[in-house]
Amino acid sequence: MPFGLCNAPATFERLMETVLRGLSSEACLVYLDDIIIVGRTFEELLNNLRKVFQRLQNANLKLNPKKCSLKQALTSAPILTYPRIDKDLILDTDASNEGIGALLSQNIGNEERVIAYFSKRLGEPERNYCVTRKELLAIVKSIEHFHHYLYGRKFLLRTDHASLRWLLNFKEPEGQIARWIQRLQEYDFEIQNRKGTSHGNADALSRMP
Repeated sequence: MPFGLCNAPATFERLMETVLRGLSSEACLVYLDDIIIVGRTFEELLNNLRKVFQRLQNANLKLNPKKCSLKQALTSAPILTYPRIDKDLILDTDASNEGIGALLSQNIGNEERVIAYFSKRLGEPERNYCVTRKELLAIVKSIEHFHHYLYGRKFLLRTDHASLRWLLNFKEPEGQIARWIQRLQEYDFEIQNRKGTSHGNADALSRMP
């Protein structure tokens, strides 16, 4: 749209309202090319981010990375916190067709606070893995990445893939799976399965590595 036309702002505003129609003010606020995405919890915020990004992608609208403060905001105080010895660690992992993602957190007070994030793009051979193998890869790589936090401490591992609880107790694994399970046996953790709708934090990281 040419700049300087008297009706350009109103036309663009109508376009943005059409693109984001159905998303309530509790998810995002828009004025022309400024979009503020919000959420009552960290997981809800990531889910709302994904919804807005999907709407923009479907409309072939592009964001200017230089004008986005997402990564900077996610990795600056008071979002990140230092790990505490007296609190249990929580590791959330997930995998998608694009990559793997994880975040390490602790419950401090009545709030779950993030210590660090991790994401990695999948290589071409890894993209051909079945879903279960991708999810197990996400666990292995994430635990290795956070080794200095996790080794020697019991922690909670949360995933949205229920079969992993069975897989890690498999009696006679073979090949790559056997090597991964052997590597994981060096760590002390409990697996907790949760619904995908509650796993938006790690899910978003895996889709945007």
